[in-house]
Amino acid sequence: MSQRTPSMMQRAIVAIVAIAAGAWVVKETGKDLEFVTYTPHTPEEVERRKREKVGFNMTVLETTTLDYKPEAKERMRKALEARALAEAEKAKAQETKLDDSK
Repeated sequence: MSQRTPSMMQRAIVAIVAIAAGAWVVKETGKDLEFVTYTPHTPEEVERRKREKVGFNMTVLETTTLDYKPEAKERMRKALEARALAEAEKAKAQETKLDDSK
């Protein structure tokens, strides 16, 4: 049995679908991560940079992990607090149920 290779059109369609799926995943998972971190300069540093005619400067950090955006951190903190509160209420309800059954 000889196998037939996929046509170029089939390969193109699969590639487009794969790229679209990858872009969607990056968009959805990356919206809470800070890929570029902005560090503001002090007014003194701004004046020094103007005097020395230092233009735009980007520094590549050697960190391999990404930090969450402040909005994402706040949203996660609220979710964790709500979860802890719900677990505490559930435990309290179970205690009262056990006390009532005695």
